[in-house]
Amino acid sequence: MKIKHLFFFCMLFFSTSLFSQDSIFLDKIKLPSFIDTLFIDRDLNNWSVRLFTNYKNNRFLLNSGDERLAYIPNNPIGVGFGLGTRKIILDIAFNIKSKNEEPTERFDLTVAMMLNHHSIDFFLQSYSGYNFNYQDQEGFRSDISDFASGVDYMYIFNASEYSMAAMKSGLGRQKKSAISFGLGGFLYLTRTSADSSIVPPELYPYFNEESRIVELSGIGTGVHASLNAMVPFLKNFFASASITPGIGLMYKFVETESGSYNPEDPFIYKLDISTMLGYNANKYYINFTLGNVLFRTSLDHSNWVLNNTVKSKLAVGYKFGNR
Repeated sequence: MKIKHLFFFCMLFFSTSLFSQDSIFLDKIKLPSFIDTLFIDRDLNNWSVRLFTNYKNNRFLLNSGDERLAYIPNNPIGVGFGLGTRKIILDIAFNIKSKNEEPTERFDLTVAMMLNHHSIDFFLQSYSGYNFNYQDQEGFRSDISDFASGVDYMYIFNASEYSMAAMKSGLGRQKKSAISFGLGGFLYLTRTSADSSIVPPELYPYFNEESRIVELSGIGTGVHASLNAMVPFLKNFFASASITPGIGLMYKFVETESGSYNPEDPFIYKLDISTMLGYNANKYYINFTLGNVLFRTSLDHSNWVLNNTVKSKLAVGYKFGNR
């Protein structure tokens, strides 16, 4: 941990020095014109840097009839750093492993982009090593790996009155309460694999043969809509909440110990719920976010899988420029 703490301190010091001389570094960046226009903000007043600690529990559930088997990763606590502008937010997290439990190897990356009325969120997560839990039986499987990646697009109808991205980056301050509606689409990719059936042999009597999965992969796309609300209070505080349901079509491939097949049920269902409590001062900001993202799809044969990501983040940021 000491090395990580030193790394974060150096990162913050380097970033502060980098941006301190009248945005000299930003002026020297040479990129293709369309990338420069869309993603690069050369105004130093529109940049912030932050450190954060987060909790992320990316579990998935396998249901077979009335039976449910849960796969839960260990060491859900992490620390990380991020950069933010009025156009893009990049956060990278590093996991903290406990000496008292089998480690889950994980990597998480999130990127948020804001272009006027358009909001684009990208995530990538890779996990290896899961606890399985069935009633009073449990164990650890180091061979189970889960990869997921996706892109969410949302058109915000009243973006001039409501900007969640500006709140997350600390670069905007909501002066009046606002309600926002959004409409867009999503792309979702997933792959879960193991050396042998993810259902342990001792649990075979409780689960059907098609649930003895060795590999499950899929790619899906769909539409979603959002309802968002934000309320400022006291001097620099604000609270917000958002709910985003969605539905789409997904191509799926399932390989079991006895064969492989493509599920006939094409639907995938999505639900994203999040809340935020924040404090935004002239040079510093503090955000606490709490969220839950669900993806559910059928595998036929009375089997279905649910990916459930519970996450929270406490971020402390510093804003560059003269304020």
